[in-house]
Amino acid sequence: MKDFTGVIAVVPTPFDEAGRIDEASLERLIAYYGSLGLQGLTIMGVMGEGSKLSAAESQHLMRRIFAIAGGQIPLIVGATNPDDDALVALTEEAMALGAAGAMISPKPGLVSEDTAVQDYFASICGRLGPNVPICVQDYPPASGVRISAQGLADMFAALPQLGMVKLEDNPNLAKLTEVLRLFREGPSPRPSLFVGNNALYTELELARGADGIMTGFAFPEMLLEMYRLQRAGDAEAVARLFQIYLPLIRYESQPGVGLAARKYVLMQRGLMGTARLRAPGYDLTAEDRAEIDLMLSRLL
Repeated sequence: MKDFTGVIAVVPTPFDEAGRIDEASLERLIAYYGSLGLQGLTIMGVMGEGSKLSAAESQHLMRRIFAIAGGQIPLIVGATNPDDDALVALTEEAMALGAAGAMISPKPGLVSEDTAVQDYFASICGRLGPNVPICVQDYPPASGVRISAQGLADMFAALPQLGMVKLEDNPNLAKLTEVLRLFREGPSPRPSLFVGNNALYTELELARGADGIMTGFAFPEMLLEMYRLQRAGDAEAVARLFQIYLPLIRYESQPGVGLAARKYVLMQRGLMGTARLRAPGYDLTAEDRAEIDLMLSRLL
């Protein structure tokens, strides 16, 4: 994970009208992501509605995605769980299937103290063993746990299994700059630093030195082009491209609405059969759909 760069798409879980996992849509999605030249996929994360799946569904979904991907693209499995035994069991199965690693957030309910977070990850690393790469998801809106930039740097220096951080805290840009500085001063090779936040700040995050983007925005090919242009040093082209897609990025970033909007866009692109979310989830109104359709008409 320490050599990961580029774009890793977060895969939504498609459901049919009855709320079951939609196998046909899943195959279309994975084939689409595989055709783009992405650097990886993250499955069963926050945007994959992993917390709404039963244990049996999680096992089935994970096995199906690995089978569809066929080893052609690295897969990172979202394994966050308040039950340490369940987290370890899922991660071990994912690694047996060939996962590139597991993405884990601090346990919900953990106190927001750097030492407590490091102790938690040390325990998980000890249980998983030294050969399981871990991406730490620093996303306090979901976990309720905050860790400082120095705390992240100290934790990564102490635990070599931690190879990547997905930084989604706010104020994110200042923390990104500080974490990168501390990583560069620490052990080599340094961890990879990816950003998400629904791509809302991607232009600035790339300019500040982020190694890659990990998010579920419904046009990952646009994120790939942004990344390519940034690495080519064409900041003006990055800005122009970002501005074209910014209205939809902003719409998908609305708290509570974002995933419903994203699934609707993917449905309109022919990649999902429905835009259904598992409860609890937002139902788009007719006005919402009309607004999204208008934005799409300007892009497609």
